[in-house]
Amino acid sequence: MKSSSLLFISNMKLKHKLIYSFALLIFLSAFSIGTVSYYLLKRSIVSELGQSIQETLQQTMQNIDYKLRDIDEIYVKMIMNQKLQQLMEQPLRPGQADDAYKSFYEEIYPDVFGGRSEQLQSVAIYGENGLNLTYNLGENAMNRPIQEVRGTPLYKKASEGRGKPLWSFENQDLIPGAGGRSNTIVNVRKALGLLTFKDWGLVIISVRESYIYESYKDTLKKFHSTTFMVDEQGVIMSHPNKNRLSSLADPAVQTELGRGLNDSSLIKLEGINYSLHYVTSDHTGWKLVTLVPQSEMNQNLDLAKNTILLIIGLTVLLVFILSVVISTGITQPIVKLLRHIRKIKGGDMDTKLNLGTQEEFGELAESFNEMTGELKELITRAREDERRIRGAELRALQSQINPHMLYNSLDTIYWMTMTKDYEEIAEMTTSLAQFFRLVLNNGNERTSIAKEVETIEQYLRIQILQFKDKIRYEILIEKELLEMSCIKLILQPLVENAILHGIKPLRSGQGHISITGQRQGGDILLEVADNGVGMDAARKKSLLEPPVQGTGGYGAYNVHERIMMAYGPGYGIEYESEPGLGTRVRLLIPGGEYV
Repeated sequence: MKSSSLLFISNMKLKHKLIYSFALLIFLSAFSIGTVSYYLLKRSIVSELGQSIQETLQQTMQNIDYKLRDIDEIYVKMIMNQKLQQLMEQPLRPGQADDAYKSFYEEIYPDVFGGRSEQLQSVAIYGENGLNLTYNLGENAMNRPIQEVRGTPLYKKASEGRGKPLWSFENQDLIPGAGGRSNTIVNVRKALGLLTFKDWGLVIISVRESYIYESYKDTLKKFHSTTFMVDEQGVIMSHPNKNRLSSLADPAVQTELGRGLNDSSLIKLEGINYSLHYVTSDHTGWKLVTLVPQSEMNQNLDLAKNTILLIIGLTVLLVFILSVVISTGITQPIVKLLRHIRKIKGGDMDTKLNLGTQEEFGELAESFNEMTGELKELITRAREDERRIRGAELRALQSQINPHMLYNSLDTIYWMTMTKDYEEIAEMTTSLAQFFRLVLNNGNERTSIAKEVETIEQYLRIQILQFKDKIRYEILIEKELLEMSCIKLILQPLVENAILHGIKPLRSGQGHISITGQRQGGDILLEVADNGVGMDAARKKSLLEPPVQGTGGYGAYNVHERIMMAYGPGYGIEYESEPGLGTRVRLLIPGGEYV
């Protein structure tokens, strides 16, 4: 019975096999159901935990509000102080400031602010009568005139508050130097006399951020949460990471905080899922926020998670076993087909595929064998065509050099005829004929390094006749290299460039060309060096790039392309040159072949 079922599946059409396989995958719905159940249960538990966290945050916020109200009460104690009232409500007479400062430091400050060093960082009172009273601030903050203070944004906001307290980070434009304390928060308001309601001026009480931080630093610590406070604009007023103080909260957090006064939600920051909870202060409008990693919230889900995973695991295992049995009948022919494709990739074009079935795979095997035969024939033809094309390209590049050389030489002979220097004309014509005899090389594209050297010598004789005593040269090539094979005309264009672009522009002195050759591992390194004018980096780069039409200058590029075409991309030429320091061209070709 089992054998009959497997045979039935084996002979089933591919379409039916896929339908049957997809039908079995319905069992995977158990995974989806289990996942949904898990997340619903998780959301329920998170909701309960969220309620507990909210209650904790509410209690913590009440403690913080109590501390901040305590700071506000300092204001009441301050305006009730009779000595301070006398100083702030009477006009400031000349010479009175020093007595006022002394009274403030020795009597008023200890009475009003004494015993609060843990909470307070500094105090500043900018009086409308011109008297400034400061504690723990620098000279710049103490000496600011009231006219200048009135122009600051903080003064204007305090005036609009009509005596109500304004909490923010220290304002650098009001207290120069103090604004550097990123861990200091200020309580700012316009002070009015208790009985007279006279405008005393601007009062700034700076509170240490740690005074607030101490109230919540251990809150929800068991959840490894991050708790912090933000103001109504989203500015972080207190945070465990002091580098975050006075900066804006993450945009995603600000979005969630804008949804209400007290709430909980799920959020993702930097790829990590968090449970976000916050409450709002009735006193300041600030929000106490905590971010609990979702992994910490999930600890109570272990039992439910393990049960759901067990059910999913059993379902997946059953589906896997059935899928293996069925997919084997589908994938086995494909595996066999891939094996034959790898053989073809390795160069075995005679392989034949036999899948042993009569359905779609049987037709595929037949088409594969037909394709293999056609591919073998196409590859054979393509290789032959490529060989002919490369030969034609090499000959085309070669043919570019011959007319170029002939043109320059005939131009020189023409000018010699004008001077009627017949002996030199005869010598140049002989050298030119010998040069082209070597270049033609009986129609062969390959020559020996010895003949390349002879070609250069004929070319240099022509150039010496033209430039007289301006050029001297030397050729130093290892003797064992002379009979080795190379493509023809690879040195002459480089020597020509050295003369025309290196030596000819020299204003004084004799030009020198050195042609050397030596072994470099299994390769041959040939060099053409001159003491000419040299070139910059842009010129060196342009020599090995395709020349712009009509600009000429294809000699070095031509040689480089021919070498790479003949020997491969690992070979070619490179330039070493600096302006005023001459030029050295290195030419690398493979060694080991003899003519």
